[in-house]
Amino acid sequence: MVDFSIPIHKLEFDRILDRLQQFVVSDPARELASHLTPLTDAGHIREELQRVSEAKELLIAEGVAPLDGIKDILPALKRSGVENHVLTSRELLHIASTLRASRTLASFVARRHKEYPLLGDMAATLYCDKVVEYNIAECIDEDGHLLDSASKELRSIRQEMISTSDTLRKRLASILKRVSEKDFLQEEIVTTRDGRMVVPVKAEHKNHVPGFIHSSSASGATVFIEPAETLDLNNALTELQLSEQREIVRILTELTAQVRAIRLQLEPTLATLAILDLVFGKAKYSIEIHGNPPGISEGTRIKLVRARHPVLLQRHRMEEVVPLDLEMGGDTRTLVITGPNAGGKSVAMKTIGLLALCAQAGLHIPVAPDSELGVFDSVFVDIGDEQSIENDLSTYSSHLLKMRDILDGANERSLVLIDEIGAGTDPAEGGALAAAILTELTSRGSTTIATTHHGMLKAFAHEAHGVSNASMEFDQATLKPTYRFRFGIPGSSYALELARRLELQKSVVDQARNFVGDEKVKLETLLAELDRQTQQYREQLLQVSAEKNQLSAQIELYDQKMKDLRKEIQSIRRKAVDEAKEILKSSQALVEKAVRDIRESSAEKVVVQAARTEIEKMKERIRELQDDEEPTVPQILEVGDMVRVKDTSQQGELVELKIPFGTVLAGNARLKVRLEFLQKIAPPKPVVTDGIGGSLYTPEGKTEIDLRGLLGDEAISQTERFLDDAIVGGLHRVDIIHGKGTGALRKRITEFLKTYPHVKSFRLGEWNEGGTGVTVVELS
Repeated sequence: MVDFSIPIHKLEFDRILDRLQQFVVSDPARELASHLTPLTDAGHIREELQRVSEAKELLIAEGVAPLDGIKDILPALKRSGVENHVLTSRELLHIASTLRASRTLASFVARRHKEYPLLGDMAATLYCDKVVEYNIAECIDEDGHLLDSASKELRSIRQEMISTSDTLRKRLASILKRVSEKDFLQEEIVTTRDGRMVVPVKAEHKNHVPGFIHSSSASGATVFIEPAETLDLNNALTELQLSEQREIVRILTELTAQVRAIRLQLEPTLATLAILDLVFGKAKYSIEIHGNPPGISEGTRIKLVRARHPVLLQRHRMEEVVPLDLEMGGDTRTLVITGPNAGGKSVAMKTIGLLALCAQAGLHIPVAPDSELGVFDSVFVDIGDEQSIENDLSTYSSHLLKMRDILDGANERSLVLIDEIGAGTDPAEGGALAAAILTELTSRGSTTIATTHHGMLKAFAHEAHGVSNASMEFDQATLKPTYRFRFGIPGSSYALELARRLELQKSVVDQARNFVGDEKVKLETLLAELDRQTQQYREQLLQVSAEKNQLSAQIELYDQKMKDLRKEIQSIRRKAVDEAKEILKSSQALVEKAVRDIRESSAEKVVVQAARTEIEKMKERIRELQDDEEPTVPQILEVGDMVRVKDTSQQGELVELKIPFGTVLAGNARLKVRLEFLQKIAPPKPVVTDGIGGSLYTPEGKTEIDLRGLLGDEAISQTERFLDDAIVGGLHRVDIIHGKGTGALRKRITEFLKTYPHVKSFRLGEWNEGGTGVTVVELS
């Protein structure tokens, strides 16, 4: 078995286990949680993560799982297998409780087996025995006492005990009354000594009360005497008590035998119950940290998206912990993280290691769902200072010993985490040794992450194959770390910059720059400038992204409003059609009556035919209204087509087509509209020119105009043009069709006609002219 004890301690995995133990409900599951270790088989890890996912979904859907009642009954089960051993009533009560929990949980999960197959498969193996569970519950109460109903013999014995005890108390009460009159008693009460009822008598009168002395008080002033006349009753009561104990032992022995018969089935069931409790505990932990199961790859690839340190989430809210985005594997086997002190280098490295341990232990981790982790057979960690005076080890010596252990055991399935590699000795030699160690680990295929301040390792990581730079961002304006991880970019330690900002003596800082050298200063300045520009570009990118999201929201809102508007118009039209049908129905009845009257008066067939013709005209108008409701057949639009924006008066030429949008030139305005909102219309009527550059308007001479579906201003404009054409055409009567609807359009037309100079009179149409949906105008 792989030993993960050192990384478990170094990476604080044990703190995750402490938290996990708070989410389980039984002692057996708590024991499992305290000894949870990472798995190394990818298939088993995937299965465990999926099992936790099912438990999480079930908890979210149902709120709770019936896990109460699971007890640590394994020692009792082991003892029940010993011949002639009798389990206590408390042990039997715990066994019944566990049987009940097994039955309840099995039934609960079985009803949901289809949705949660892995949990269902586990629950299907749980053993249930209603007979043993019932027998124990019928014999023992919740406090562990045997019930009278446990057996007929026990009930009979206890009833006789009650009767004998009552008789004994009455006899003693009589004795108390008699003796107290003689002032022999210390107190007028009945008490017990050695299980027998006695009375407290003053020591100086002990010879005046015949009976057996059981004991005396500490002061010697009182003796407890069993009166001679109650000896037989006390003996009888004692014998009954012994009979009761023998019957209790017999019942417990019988119940123990029943448990012994199912012991071999109960032991694996207890183990399964503990595992299920642990799985649901993992699910509760996942809910707390907003966890997700990472994808488990066959290799050692690492892809973390919005990852957070689980221990930090126990002390901080989710939004307070800066997420980590990282990808390793393929061309990058080794990562060198640089940056200022307290900038988060070690935390980032620990986060990666801890999340790997958690995932391999079957725990969801606080990452985005598209994260992925490989499986590591071993994890090597060199974090912290372990110098020892007793063993004569310096800080650097202890690090070298760890490097030796790492190089002895690391392979292509190893995760290696080294904090401050090459520190604690001469920078040149320490950096060179660190580069050599990283080169060796990279050549073996180990996944290695190291933090450092060595400048030469930044250049090494840039040039070496399979090695990449990374850094932690630093805000130069506030001199505080942002804890943002940046892949591929080396970081500056900002030592001189911090000294200058903190107002260390300028001469000292300048001298330090001279000692470092111009090339070193230029490199650090370049890294700082690169850091500043990266932060600036990130802020700009976030701003652009926010504006894009806002624009998308506005477009979506506009589309929704247009859809709502079209629905409202269709509703109005349907209402108008319904009203027209109702009018037609009543009108047709009226006409049929008129026809009958005409026939009865021997009118000519021509008159009847004319009446029917008018009815057909009304039907045709209603059909036209209904046609307006039908969805228009999709049209193929091309640049140059004349179009109208649906449900508006805007119309113009389609000058640009970029699916799904089109640009319409309407007057001096250019409108960008989605294609489904455009309707192709006929081009405008050509005009006849006089050859000089002017134009002669040719009216069409129509006798009616249909304004239905138009808005107020557009309807008035077309009505005015229609009346002008009618005057020019020499017409004396025209019809304006505005429909019934709400009456708003008819009111606007009426107000306009009152102001038009060539109108002689106007009225609403008769039933055979369109009724109130038409205005008949006479022109002067």
